[in-house]
Amino acid sequence: MKSIITFYLLIALIQVTSGQGILKEGDSLKDEGLLMPALMKYASTFVQTGSEEASYKIASTSALLWTTKMRDTAFYFLNYAVKKDSTLKPLYEPQFLSLIDDPRWEKIEKDQIRKYEAKNGPIQNEPFARELFKMIIKDQGFMYTGNIERRKYMQNGGYFSTPAIFPVLAMEEKNMQENQKRLFKLLDKYGWPTATEVTEYAAAGAALIINHSTYEVRLKYFPMLEEAFKKGEAQPLRYAKMRDRLLVEEGKKQLYGTQIKMENLVREPHPIEDPEQVDQRRAEIGLGPLAPYLKERFDIDWQVSP
Repeated sequence: MKSIITFYLLIALIQVTSGQGILKEGDSLKDEGLLMPALMKYASTFVQTGSEEASYKIASTSALLWTTKMRDTAFYFLNYAVKKDSTLKPLYEPQFLSLIDDPRWEKIEKDQIRKYEAKNGPIQNEPFARELFKMIIKDQGFMYTGNIERRKYMQNGGYFSTPAIFPVLAMEEKNMQENQKRLFKLLDKYGWPTATEVTEYAAAGAALIINHSTYEVRLKYFPMLEEAFKKGEAQPLRYAKMRDRLLVEEGKKQLYGTQIKMENLVREPHPIEDPEQVDQRRAEIGLGPLAPYLKERFDIDWQVSP
């Protein structure tokens, strides 16, 4: 009997290991923009393992395909994926942009918030939080397509591989404008969102949207973000990004190395004040060293110039 149990445990382990390998293959295909082949890999893993991770990947990939049938598929697998999930991550997942105007999305929102609150306590300003989550998705929702084309832009010597990117960029800009218009009204009504009131994740959305606005708007709202940050109510990275961006726009050197420029199709940070001290400044506000951040986010190999 013991040997039979061991045998079945071994088979289960092999299936999980195989499933994880196929998931990685799917991720690689998805990174290249090959959504249908990626979807087949995720489906294969789900058949093998029935895992929530595979189900979530099927949902997010199906949502990126934007058709009615694929939205149905996305909702089916998303509901399965989050049954035991009490996080808020699905509510600010950019790849779910095609789902958020569907009536079924409201149930996803309500269920995730209720599960989150059961574990973490009530969200003080739930209506504001829910609007901010949707704004994050609208702000970032076209980044998947945009980033694939931006990589090709670099590879092609400064040319996009398809004119289809231009209407995508136009829709991205439209979403940003709609977000800003709505956010300004919400800020007038509620004030700056704090982590305590709307959760850290939703609060980060306000800074994200303001940082994508104009210099004048950033200058107006940065003091509110700074005050929230000093009280421990805002993410360090959001504070650093807006602070650095304002400095760069004013012709000054940035403090935390978050702002990137393109020089001859090569990405590099804008000039940094006392670069040998940048990691110390970042540590003081709760950020890790700059070099790993630049490598992970932008594939930039950076070191302090001798």
